Amino acid sequence: MIVDGHVHIGKSTRLQIDIDGEGLVRIADSLGIDKLCCTDLTALFYDMHEGNRLLYAEMQRFPDRILGYASLHSTRFGSEALDEIKRCRNDYGMHGLKIYSTPEMSIAESAVIPILEICAELKMPILAHTTPSECEYIMGHVPEVNFIMAHAGGQPFANGDWNRAIMVAQRFPNLYLDTACSTVDSSFVEACVNTLGAERIIFGTDVPLLDPWPQMAKVAETRLTKEQRDLVMGGNILRLMGVSA
Repeated sequence: MIVDGHVHIGKSTRLQIDIDGEGLVRIADSLGIDKLCCTDLTALFYDMHEGNRLLYAEMQRFPDRILGYASLHSTRFGSEALDEIKRCRNDYGMHGLKIYSTPEMSIAESAVIPILEICAELKMPILAHTTPSECEYIMGHVPEVNFIMAHAGGQPFANGDWNRAIMVAQRFPNLYLDTACSTVDSSFVEACVNTLGAERIIFGTDVPLLDPWPQMAKVAETRLTKEQRDLVMGGNILRLMGVSA
């Protein structure tokens, strides 16, 4: 089973995106992807309550295809954020949390700690735009949380430094790396797997922001064994989310 661990759904005038579950499933079918782990763009950039409700509606339309990440566009909502995470988990059946951040809006601060703790308690993995140094802060405070570094550091916020991402992940066994990024560096995926083990790498495309075909090929066409590819391309994210294949 192939599961895309990094997908966006909904509307964003800022990103010039407008895509619903039907459009995403059509893309997934063309690639042979079975399930999509989605975050709603309204929740990421505008209103977490409304966006998470919109995502839940799409999950109901495609219950066998779309898995939901609850989303926060800031860690500074205090108890309101914690209540929203619990509501998304218990009422909507979402299995993870996405936090949008940039270095200018870093989540490496005390406000994030209760969020990390509730996600560890609820066994919800967190996917976030973080640099390796931010991950050191996060994992240093709540090492038991399962945390996925979006793009494995291979994005402008982290200066494209996926080598440093690997080094930081070596220190924290619950820190995972996501393969989705706009660069296709030679042996990137093999380096992650050879150093950390296939169990620590999550396949993602970042569709519709990125073209999913090279994102797929850079994992599927590697020198990984079938067993390693099966973990990276679906087994790991399903395990972290507690979802059966």
